[in-house]
Amino acid sequence: MYRFRPDYKIFARPINEFPHQCIQAAAIMHMLSNNLDYAVAQHPHELITYGGNGAVFQNWAQYLLTMKYLATMTDEQTLVLYSGHPLGLFPSHKDAPRVVVTNGMMIPNYSKPDDWEKFNALGVTQYGQMTAGSFMYIGPQGIVHGTTITVLNAARKISKNEEDRKGKLFVSCGLGGMSGAQPKAGKIAGLVTVIAEINPKATQTRHSQGWVDEVHEDLDELISRIKECTKNKTGISLAYQGNVVDLWEKLAKENLPVDIGSDQTSLHNPWAGGYYPVGISFEDSKKMMADEPKKFKEAVRNSLRRHAAAINVLAKNGMYFFDYGNAFLLEASRAGAAITNSDGTFIYPSYVQDIVGPMCFDLDSALSAGSALLPIRKI
Repeated sequence: MYRFRPDYKIFARPINEFPHQCIQAAAIMHMLSNNLDYAVAQHPHELITYGGNGAVFQNWAQYLLTMKYLATMTDEQTLVLYSGHPLGLFPSHKDAPRVVVTNGMMIPNYSKPDDWEKFNALGVTQYGQMTAGSFMYIGPQGIVHGTTITVLNAARKISKNEEDRKGKLFVSCGLGGMSGAQPKAGKIAGLVTVIAEINPKATQTRHSQGWVDEVHEDLDELISRIKECTKNKTGISLAYQGNVVDLWEKLAKENLPVDIGSDQTSLHNPWAGGYYPVGISFEDSKKMMADEPKKFKEAVRNSLRRHAAAINVLAKNGMYFFDYGNAFLLEASRAGAAITNSDGTFIYPSYVQDIVGPMCFDLDSALSAGSALLPIRKI
Protein backbone atom coordinates (compact mmCIF):
# COMPACT_ATOMS: atom_id res chain seq x y z
CA MET A 1 0.00 0.00 0.00
CA TYR A 2 2.99 2.35 0.33
CA ARG A 3 3.14 2.61 -3.46
CA PHE A 4 0.12 4.93 -3.23
CA ARG A 5 2.16 7.65 -1.50
CA PRO A 6 1.23 10.95 -3.18
CA ASP A 7 3.87 12.81 -5.18
CA TYR A 8 2.36 16.21 -4.31
CA LYS A 9 3.29 18.30 -1.30
CA ILE A 10 1.08 17.73 1.73
CA PHE A 11 0.52 20.72 3.98
CA ALA A 12 -2.31 22.51 5.81
CA ARG A 13 -3.77 24.61 3.00
CA PRO A 14 -6.41 27.26 3.74
CA ILE A 15 -9.66 25.40 4.43
CA ASN A 16 -11.51 26.63 1.36
CA GLU A 17 -8.79 25.25 -0.94
CA PHE A 18 -9.79 21.69 -0.05
CA PRO A 19 -12.58 20.23 -2.20
CA HIS A 20 -15.56 19.84 0.11
CA GLN A 21 -19.33 19.87 0.53
CA CYS A 22 -19.09 20.34 4.29
CA ILE A 23 -16.90 22.97 5.95
CA GLN A 24 -16.28 20.69 8.95
CA ALA A 25 -14.89 18.03 6.61
CA ALA A 26 -12.60 20.65 5.04
CA ALA A 27 -11.34 21.58 8.50
CA ILE A 28 -10.56 17.92 9.19
CA MET A 29 -8.67 17.66 5.88
CA HIS A 30 -6.72 20.74 6.96
CA MET A 31 -5.81 19.10 10.31
CA LEU A 32 -4.97 15.77 8.68
CA SER A 33 -2.67 17.44 6.14
CA ASN A 34 -0.84 19.33 8.87
CA ASN A 35 -0.06 16.02 10.58
CA LEU A 36 1.61 14.73 7.41
CA ASP A 37 3.47 17.92 6.47
CA TYR A 38 7.18 17.06 6.09
CA ALA A 39 7.99 20.01 8.35
CA VAL A 40 5.77 18.53 11.08
CA ALA A 41 5.80 14.72 10.83
CA GLN A 42 8.64 12.74 12.35
CA HIS A 43 8.66 10.07 9.61
CA PRO A 44 6.27 11.43 6.96
CA HIS A 45 6.85 8.66 4.39
CA GLU A 46 5.75 6.12 7.01
CA LEU A 47 2.81 8.32 8.11
CA ILE A 48 4.36 8.70 11.61
CA THR A 49 3.75 12.10 13.16
CA TYR A 50 5.57 11.85 16.51
CA GLY A 51 6.61 9.60 19.37
CA GLY A 52 8.34 7.04 17.14
CA ASN A 53 5.12 5.21 16.23
CA GLY A 54 2.29 7.72 16.48
CA ALA A 55 0.57 7.00 13.16
CA VAL A 56 -1.95 9.06 11.22
CA PHE A 57 -2.78 6.06 9.00
CA GLN A 58 -1.27 2.63 8.46
CA ASN A 59 -0.77 3.14 4.73
CA TRP A 60 -1.30 5.63 1.93
CA ALA A 61 -4.34 3.86 0.48
CA GLN A 62 -6.16 4.67 3.72
CA TYR A 63 -5.08 8.30 3.39
CA LEU A 64 -6.44 8.57 -0.16
CA LEU A 65 -9.73 6.89 0.73
CA THR A 66 -10.20 9.13 3.76
CA MET A 67 -9.53 12.29 1.76
CA LYS A 68 -12.03 11.06 -0.85
CA TYR A 69 -14.70 10.49 1.79
CA LEU A 70 -14.05 13.88 3.40
CA ALA A 71 -14.24 15.63 0.01
CA THR A 72 -17.72 14.19 -0.66
CA MET A 73 -19.14 14.21 2.88
CA THR A 74 -22.30 16.23 3.54
CA ASP A 75 -23.49 17.90 6.75
CA GLU A 76 -25.59 14.82 7.50
CA GLN A 77 -22.94 12.12 7.25
CA THR A 78 -20.30 10.74 9.62
CA LEU A 79 -17.03 9.08 8.63
CA VAL A 80 -15.96 6.19 10.88
CA LEU A 81 -12.24 5.37 11.17
CA TYR A 82 -10.79 2.36 12.94
CA SER A 83 -6.98 2.46 13.38
CA GLY A 84 -6.62 4.30 10.08
CA HIS A 85 -9.17 2.16 8.23
CA PRO A 86 -12.00 4.31 6.80
CA LEU A 87 -15.11 2.18 7.23
CA GLY A 88 -17.28 4.49 5.15
CA LEU A 89 -19.76 7.35 5.37
CA PHE A 90 -22.85 6.75 7.49
CA PRO A 91 -26.07 8.78 7.66
CA SER A 92 -26.17 11.01 10.73
CA HIS A 93 -27.65 14.20 12.14
CA LYS A 94 -26.16 17.59 11.21
CA ASP A 95 -25.23 18.08 14.89
CA ALA A 96 -23.50 14.66 15.12
CA PRO A 97 -19.71 14.33 14.92
CA ARG A 98 -18.45 14.42 11.35
CA VAL A 99 -15.73 11.87 12.14
CA VAL A 100 -15.56 9.16 14.81
CA VAL A 101 -12.06 7.76 15.39
CA THR A 102 -10.69 4.83 17.40
CA ASN A 103 -7.07 3.71 17.52
CA GLY A 104 -5.16 0.88 19.16
CA MET A 105 -8.17 -1.11 20.31
CA MET A 106 -6.93 -4.38 21.85
CA ILE A 107 -8.64 -7.24 23.69
CA PRO A 108 -7.19 -7.20 27.25
CA ASN A 109 -6.01 -10.84 27.13
CA TYR A 110 -4.12 -10.06 23.92
CA SER A 111 -2.71 -6.62 24.72
CA LYS A 112 0.85 -7.34 25.81
CA PRO A 113 3.63 -5.51 23.92
CA ASP A 114 4.36 -8.56 21.76
CA ASP A 115 0.67 -8.88 20.86
CA TRP A 116 0.55 -5.22 19.94
CA GLU A 117 3.64 -5.46 17.74
CA LYS A 118 2.22 -8.50 15.97
CA PHE A 119 -1.18 -6.97 15.22
CA ASN A 120 0.35 -3.66 14.25
CA ALA A 121 2.60 -5.47 11.74
CA LEU A 122 -0.46 -7.29 10.36
CA GLY A 123 -2.23 -3.98 9.83
CA VAL A 124 -5.01 -4.82 12.28
CA THR A 125 -4.39 -1.94 14.67
CA GLN A 126 -2.27 1.18 15.01
CA TYR A 127 -1.01 3.42 17.78
CA GLY A 128 -2.42 6.86 17.09
CA GLN A 129 -0.70 8.51 20.07
CA MET A 130 -2.94 11.19 21.55
CA THR A 131 -3.08 13.55 18.57
CA ALA A 132 -1.60 11.78 15.51
CA GLY A 133 -4.36 9.29 14.74
CA SER A 134 -6.98 11.90 15.59
CA PHE A 135 -5.34 14.50 13.29
CA MET A 136 -4.95 17.04 16.11
CA TYR A 137 -1.16 17.32 16.39
CA ILE A 138 0.16 20.89 16.12
CA GLY A 139 3.75 20.34 17.24
CA PRO A 140 5.33 21.05 20.62
CA GLN A 141 3.87 24.57 20.67
CA GLY A 142 0.54 22.91 21.39
CA ILE A 143 1.78 21.55 24.71
CA VAL A 144 3.92 24.46 25.92
CA HIS A 145 1.05 25.87 27.95
CA GLY A 146 0.31 22.58 29.73
CA THR A 147 3.99 21.78 30.23
CA THR A 148 4.64 25.24 31.67
CA ILE A 149 1.77 24.88 34.13
CA THR A 150 3.02 21.43 35.16
CA VAL A 151 6.68 22.43 35.59
CA LEU A 152 5.77 25.74 37.23
CA ASN A 153 3.53 24.09 39.80
CA ALA A 154 6.10 21.33 40.39
CA ALA A 155 8.50 24.10 41.38
CA ARG A 156 5.85 25.74 43.54
CA LYS A 157 5.32 22.48 45.45
CA ILE A 158 8.87 22.64 46.77
CA SER A 159 9.30 26.43 47.03
CA LYS A 160 8.65 28.72 49.98
CA ASN A 161 7.47 31.55 47.74
CA GLU A 162 7.65 32.83 44.17
CA GLU A 163 11.10 34.30 44.65
CA ASP A 164 12.42 31.03 46.05
CA ARG A 165 11.14 29.21 42.95
CA LYS A 166 13.41 31.08 40.55
CA GLY A 167 16.63 29.38 39.54
CA LYS A 168 15.73 25.92 40.82
CA LEU A 169 17.26 23.08 38.81
CA PHE A 170 14.94 20.98 36.64
CA VAL A 171 16.37 17.93 34.85
CA SER A 172 14.57 15.76 32.31
CA CYS A 173 15.07 14.33 28.84
CA GLY A 174 13.56 14.41 25.39
CA LEU A 175 13.56 17.16 22.78
CA GLY A 176 11.28 15.48 20.26
CA GLY A 177 7.73 16.22 19.20
CA MET A 178 6.01 16.62 22.56
CA SER A 179 8.96 16.53 24.94
CA GLY A 180 10.52 19.43 23.02
CA ALA A 181 8.25 21.79 24.96
CA GLN A 182 10.18 21.12 28.19
CA PRO A 183 13.11 23.53 27.75
CA LYS A 184 10.89 26.46 26.78
CA ALA A 185 8.43 25.69 29.58
CA GLY A 186 11.21 25.42 32.15
CA LYS A 187 12.68 28.74 31.09
CA ILE A 188 9.27 30.44 31.20
CA ALA A 189 8.95 29.10 34.75
CA GLY A 190 12.28 30.73 35.62
CA LEU A 191 14.11 27.45 36.17
CA VAL A 192 17.56 26.25 35.21
CA THR A 193 16.32 23.60 32.81
CA VAL A 194 18.58 20.78 31.60
CA ILE A 195 17.17 18.38 29.01
CA ALA A 196 19.12 15.41 27.64
CA GLU A 197 18.57 14.22 24.07
CA ILE A 198 20.32 11.34 22.29
CA ASN A 199 19.18 12.29 18.77
CA PRO A 200 21.39 15.10 17.36
CA LYS A 201 18.72 16.12 14.85
CA ALA A 202 16.15 16.76 17.58
CA THR A 203 18.67 18.78 19.60
CA GLN A 204 19.68 20.87 16.60
CA THR A 205 16.05 21.53 15.71
CA ARG A 206 15.15 22.86 19.16
CA HIS A 207 18.34 24.92 19.30
CA SER A 208 17.72 26.46 15.87
CA GLN A 209 14.16 27.31 16.93
CA GLY A 210 15.41 29.09 20.04
CA TRP A 211 13.70 26.65 22.37
CA VAL A 212 17.10 25.60 23.71
CA ASP A 213 19.57 28.34 24.66
CA GLU A 214 22.75 26.26 24.80
CA VAL A 215 23.87 22.78 23.72
CA HIS A 216 26.58 20.93 25.66
CA GLU A 217 28.28 17.65 24.82
CA ASP A 218 30.86 17.69 27.63
CA LEU A 219 29.38 16.79 31.01
CA ASP A 220 32.06 18.60 33.01
CA GLU A 221 31.39 21.81 31.11
CA LEU A 222 27.66 21.32 31.55
CA ILE A 223 28.01 20.82 35.31
CA SER A 224 30.03 24.05 35.59
CA ARG A 225 27.38 25.91 33.62
CA ILE A 226 24.60 24.49 35.80
CA LYS A 227 26.37 25.65 38.95
CA GLU A 228 26.85 29.12 37.52
CA CYS A 229 23.19 29.44 36.49
CA THR A 230 21.72 28.09 39.73
CA LYS A 231 23.96 30.40 41.76
CA ASN A 232 22.76 33.41 39.76
CA LYS A 233 19.16 32.12 39.62
CA THR A 234 19.22 32.43 35.84
CA GLY A 235 16.22 31.06 33.99
CA ILE A 236 17.82 29.22 31.07
CA SER A 237 17.41 26.11 28.92
CA LEU A 238 20.43 23.84 28.47
CA ALA A 239 20.53 20.72 26.31
CA TYR A 240 22.85 17.79 26.93
CA GLN A 241 23.64 16.05 23.67
CA GLY A 242 23.98 12.51 24.93
CA ASN A 243 22.31 9.75 26.90
CA VAL A 244 20.23 10.88 29.86
CA VAL A 245 21.58 8.04 32.03
CA ASP A 246 25.08 9.48 31.71
CA LEU A 247 23.68 12.83 32.83
CA TRP A 248 21.82 11.42 35.83
CA GLU A 249 24.82 9.36 36.95
CA LYS A 250 27.13 12.36 36.61
CA LEU A 251 24.79 14.51 38.71
CA ALA A 252 24.63 11.77 41.36
CA LYS A 253 28.42 11.28 41.35
CA GLU A 254 29.02 15.03 41.68
CA ASN A 255 26.42 15.15 44.48
CA LEU A 256 24.90 18.14 42.72
CA PRO A 257 21.52 19.06 44.23
CA VAL A 258 18.69 18.67 41.72
CA ASP A 259 15.40 20.26 42.72
CA ILE A 260 13.00 18.71 40.19
CA GLY A 261 13.36 15.67 37.95
CA SER A 262 11.22 13.96 35.33
CA ASP A 263 11.42 12.01 32.07
CA GLN A 264 9.83 12.24 28.63
CA THR A 265 11.51 9.52 26.62
CA SER A 266 9.00 7.62 24.47
CA LEU A 267 8.87 4.59 26.73
CA HIS A 268 5.49 3.56 25.40
CA ASN A 269 7.69 2.30 22.54
CA PRO A 270 10.90 1.07 24.27
CA TRP A 271 12.04 -1.49 21.69
CA ALA A 272 11.67 0.52 18.49
CA GLY A 273 13.35 3.87 19.02
CA GLY A 274 11.53 5.26 22.03
CA TYR A 275 14.49 4.71 24.37
CA TYR A 276 18.21 4.29 23.66
CA PRO A 277 20.48 2.31 26.02
CA VAL A 278 23.41 3.94 27.77
CA GLY A 279 26.92 3.04 26.66
CA ILE A 280 25.93 2.47 23.03
CA SER A 281 26.03 5.20 20.40
CA PHE A 282 22.87 6.44 18.72
CA GLU A 283 23.81 4.88 15.37
CA ASP A 284 24.98 1.58 16.89
CA SER A 285 21.76 1.40 18.90
CA LYS A 286 19.67 1.68 15.74
CA LYS A 287 21.70 -1.08 14.11
CA MET A 288 21.35 -3.34 17.16
CA MET A 289 17.63 -2.61 17.30
CA ALA A 290 17.22 -4.02 13.79
CA ASP A 291 19.83 -6.78 13.74
CA GLU A 292 19.88 -8.00 17.36
CA PRO A 293 16.51 -7.15 18.93
CA LYS A 294 16.90 -9.46 21.94
CA LYS A 295 20.28 -7.97 22.77
CA PHE A 296 18.84 -4.49 22.32
CA LYS A 297 15.98 -5.23 24.73
CA GLU A 298 18.38 -6.41 27.41
CA ALA A 299 20.53 -3.31 26.90
CA VAL A 300 17.43 -1.14 27.35
CA ARG A 301 16.43 -2.99 30.53
CA ASN A 302 19.93 -2.60 31.97
CA SER A 303 19.89 1.08 31.08
CA LEU A 304 16.53 1.57 32.79
CA ARG A 305 17.86 -0.03 35.98
CA ARG A 306 20.83 2.36 35.97
CA HIS A 307 18.54 5.24 35.07
CA ALA A 308 16.26 4.60 38.05
CA ALA A 309 19.17 3.94 40.43
CA ALA A 310 20.71 7.37 39.74
CA ILE A 311 17.33 9.06 40.17
CA ASN A 312 16.87 7.24 43.49
CA VAL A 313 20.20 8.61 44.77
CA LEU A 314 19.25 12.18 43.91
CA ALA A 315 15.73 11.73 45.29
CA LYS A 316 17.17 10.64 48.63
CA ASN A 317 19.11 13.89 48.62
CA GLY A 318 15.91 15.90 48.24
CA MET A 319 14.98 15.89 44.55
CA TYR A 320 11.26 15.95 43.75
CA PHE A 321 10.74 13.48 40.89
CA PHE A 322 7.48 12.94 39.03
CA ASP A 323 6.45 10.65 36.18
CA TYR A 324 5.29 12.61 33.14
CA GLY A 325 2.93 10.00 31.74
CA ASN A 326 5.46 8.39 29.38
CA ALA A 327 5.55 4.90 30.96
CA PHE A 328 8.98 5.45 32.53
CA LEU A 329 7.94 4.00 35.88
CA LEU A 330 6.12 1.11 34.22
CA GLU A 331 9.01 0.06 31.98
CA ALA A 332 11.62 0.63 34.69
CA SER A 333 9.64 -1.61 37.05
CA ARG A 334 9.34 -4.27 34.34
CA ALA A 335 13.12 -4.08 33.96
CA GLY A 336 13.55 -4.80 37.69
CA ALA A 337 14.46 -1.30 38.86
CA ALA A 338 13.97 -0.47 42.53
CA ILE A 339 11.07 1.93 42.14
CA THR A 340 8.14 0.17 43.80
CA ASN A 341 6.88 -0.01 47.37
CA SER A 342 6.20 -3.28 49.15
CA ASP A 343 2.56 -3.15 48.01
CA GLY A 344 3.57 -2.80 44.37
CA THR A 345 2.80 0.91 44.01
CA PHE A 346 5.41 3.24 42.57
CA ILE A 347 7.62 5.26 44.90
CA TYR A 348 7.22 8.32 42.67
CA PRO A 349 3.93 10.04 41.79
CA SER A 350 2.60 10.85 38.36
CA TYR A 351 2.15 14.45 37.31
CA VAL A 352 -1.62 13.92 37.17
CA GLN A 353 -2.04 12.69 40.73
CA ASP A 354 0.48 15.06 42.30
CA ILE A 355 0.39 18.27 40.26
CA VAL A 356 -2.33 18.69 37.64
CA GLY A 357 -5.07 17.00 39.64
CA PRO A 358 -4.76 18.54 43.11
CA MET A 359 -3.13 21.85 42.11
CA CYS A 360 -5.08 22.74 38.97
CA PHE A 361 -8.42 20.94 39.18
CA ASP A 362 -9.11 20.29 42.86
CA LEU A 363 -11.27 23.26 43.85
CA ASP A 364 -10.60 23.01 47.60
CA SER A 365 -6.85 22.90 47.11
CA ALA A 366 -6.95 25.74 44.60
CA LEU A 367 -9.03 28.00 46.83
CA SER A 368 -6.88 27.30 49.89
CA ALA A 369 -3.73 28.09 47.93
CA GLY A 370 -5.14 31.29 46.45
CA SER A 371 -3.53 33.13 43.60
CA ALA A 372 -0.24 31.20 43.80
CA LEU A 373 -1.59 28.47 41.55
CA LEU A 374 -2.39 28.47 37.83
CA PRO A 375 -4.87 28.13 36.33
CA ILE A 376 -7.73 28.96 38.74
CA ARG A 377 -11.24 29.91 37.72
CA LYS A 378 -13.94 31.03 40.09
CA ILE A 379 -17.05 28.90 39.91
